[in-house]
Amino acid sequence: MPINYQIVKCTNPKGSEGVEYATNRTKKTGDFTTIDICKEVERSTTCTKADVVAVLTATKEVIKDHILQGQRVVLDELGALQANVNSRCFARAAMGTDSFMPSSYIRSVGIRFRPNADLLRYVRMNRQLKRVPSELMA
Repeated sequence: MPINYQIVKCTNPKGSEGVEYATNRTKKTGDFTTIDICKEVERSTTCTKADVVAVLTATKEVIKDHILQGQRVVLDELGALQANVNSRCFARAAMGTDSFMPSSYIRSVGIRFRPNADLLRYVRMNRQLKRVPSELMA
């Protein structure tokens, strides 16, 4: 199955006026939810749907708990998940003052996913691309 992409408008990287730019972006073809995963696993194993749902639900909770504990969660052959803090830089001299609050420099907190090298290699070697219609190509 090919990876669908389309041409979309993007901002001008140089900032010059009067020139429009475009780029290629993947086109989402739908969502593959936990229920969909359960159905696929149930179909390909001897486990019941209830068992698969229970295991996946417990797995999600365990992953969330360990990410909040600061651990990197490694899903073999898929990649790793880890909490991520995005912060502004601050002067080291300010660190010694009583009014210094490191939390005031934090811009956002998120989750970083780093795919497994073998997964990336597999996607790159087996990729098939298909351009789908876009507004810019009309």
